[in-house]
Parts: sequence; structure tokens; C-alpha cells
Amino acid sequence: MELSNILLPSHSVEVTVSVRDENLKATDLILRTVIETGFKDGVFKIIAPIYHGKVYNFHIDEYLLVTFSSPDPSSKDLFSVKCRIVDRNFAHNLSTIKLMVVDKPTKVQRRQSFRVNIYNTYTFNFRNSNYELMTKDISSSGMLALSTIQLPSNTIIEITFDANPKPKEALDSDYQDYKIFKIRCRILDSMPQVEIRRYLNRIQFEGLTETESQFLIQYLYAKQTEILHLNPEISQKITSYFDHEDDNFIDIYSTEYKRLQVFGLIGTVGIFIAFVMLLFSRPKKMYVLDYFFDFYRPQFWKSEYLFGALIVAIIIVILDLIGLTLNLREIRKNNSTIHWPLLLTLMIALSIIIFVYIVTSINQLPLF
Repeated sequence: MELSNILLPSHSVEVTVSVRDENLKATDLILRTVIETGFKDGVFKIIAPIYHGKVYNFHIDEYLLVTFSSPDPSSKDLFSVKCRIVDRNFAHNLSTIKLMVVDKPTKVQRRQSFRVNIYNTYTFNFRNSNYELMTKDISSSGMLALSTIQLPSNTIIEITFDANPKPKEALDSDYQDYKIFKIRCRILDSMPQVEIRRYLNRIQFEGLTETESQFLIQYLYAKQTEILHLNPEISQKITSYFDHEDDNFIDIYSTEYKRLQVFGLIGTVGIFIAFVMLLFSRPKKMYVLDYFFDFYRPQFWKSEYLFGALIVAIIIVILDLIGLTLNLREIRKNNSTIHWPLLLTLMIALSIIIFVYIVTSINQLPLF
């Protein structure tokens, strides 16, 4: 498959990334966007997708799946290809992501509809009376909308859809009359919303021509990116978001972070064991009753426990140095921050080594 003939500028694609939900369960997050520059020499650029009203924060060297439609116009097949993020950029009020293809395209089985939160009002006729639909979100295949009446399932209504992203009177409008067309809507279900005295309708679009579907998708993409232009300060906010958010970001699900957590856990347990050994190595304290009953307690440090604490502390120092070396590599790639538990356990382990050395020197105890 020749990707240079498929991954072309302005073509729609889906980006799939792996995320964790509140239960730490891995799920796939699907984001929709368009290609900014076409495929060449193994790389191409996409416009950074919007998620929850802001640009989704991707990271350099992160892997994701890009899903695109079949090169055959008569086929509805979809394909996905694994990519690695090699660069991010923000210029001319547009955030872009540069991707490098790292695997061969594979065929995928299904596609979710592109859905955008849009609050429009449409008029429809039902039983010779006119009513209004107030949309909550619209996708390429249907919408969620509120109505003042409950509509029976499988009811067919018709709305007039304006696929022009901007009104005709807007200064930069490219308004076209042919982008206004009728959409046949089937009511899948209509659920009462008691608190607001409305009915929430799941609606499926039917009978869209290929041209009308293209106009609808273009409209949804335009509305998705419209937030970038609503606020005159949005460009500065996005630039700041891209430039500085990674400074304190820690990916707690990465392999590197988990490895550092293991080193930190081993260090913490080792410190506890070393402290216990130091407690057992102390000379026994004499009490008043000991003198009364002439009970003898050893008044010297136990070298075997001191030796054990020293060995454990040395092992902790070695492991912490290895962990901090790995941590330093991640910091140089701007993917992490200093792992303080490793640094803390390293300092404590060094203190234990110094303490054992002082005690053995003062008391002239042989450790080896």
C-alpha cells in the first residue's frame, strides 16, 4: 500500500492512544483530526486533535495508531498504521504533530462516528405541528437532541441542516448556499429528562448522499477547531501549554517510571531492614533491677548485625545509583523529573555506612 497516495493533506484520520481510566484499566481514546502535510520519507503531519476543549497533550516518542479509509473510493474498509511522534510544533495559530510510520498498515474492522458537542436548534414538523430540536452533540451518523415532546421510536422527521461553519455576514465567511440541505432523521429512542422537562432523543441520519456526508464531516471538523479562534488569547495559552506542561509531567504508566518505583520500593524495604539490624546491634541498656539482682548485660556492639546493616546499605546505594542513572536519562529526554524517593534512600543508606564506619572505628570492632 502506497501511503503517499493515501495520507494526503486535508484528509480525515482517527488517532488512537492508550489511556487509563479511574480504575487504572487500559482503554483506547479515539481522537479525530485531519492531515496537515502528506506522507513523505516515512513521516507526515497531522493537526493536533482537540479533547475536552483543548489540544490533546501528546509526548515525543509516544506511539499511537492512525486510522484512515481505504484508497478505493467504492470500499468502506479502514486501515490503521502504527506511528511514533517525532516532533510537535505550534505556528500560525495551529498546533501540529509530526508522525513517523513504524509498521505496515493493517485492516481494521469498525469505526466510531465522529462526534462533536454542538448546540444548535433545528425546526421539525410532527403531526402537523412545528417543534424544535436543541442538539447536545452531532456526529457524522446522527445526533443527541432535546425536544419538548416525546417522539415515538422509529418516527421519521426532517430537518434543514446548514453545513456552513460561519454565517454569511461573517467577514471571513465562505458561505455557500449548496451546503444547506435536508436531513432525514430516524428517532431511535426518546427518554424523559424530568429535571428540565425535556426529552433526550437519539437520532440516526438516513439517506445522506456522499457529498452531503462530506459537507457534514467538514462542518464537524470546523466546529471542533472553532474554539481556537473564540478567545484572542487562546494562541498564547496553547503555546504555554505546549512549551511548559511537560516540565512537571510524570507518566506514571510508563515502563521507566514503574522500574524506578521498583528501585524505590527495594530501597525503602532495605532501609527498614538496615535500621532493624542497627537496633539489634546496640549494647544492652542496664536498668536499676539489673544492678539489684546483679544481672549482666553485654555492653558492646554486635559486629554481626553491624556487618549486616553495612551490606544492606551498600546494596541500596548500588541500586539507587543505577535507578538515578536511568532517571537521569529520562530527564535528558524531557520525559520525567528527579525521582526523590531514590535520592532520599541513597542519602539514608550513605548515612548508615558512615555511622557503621564511625562505630566500628571507635570500638575497634572487626567487620570482616
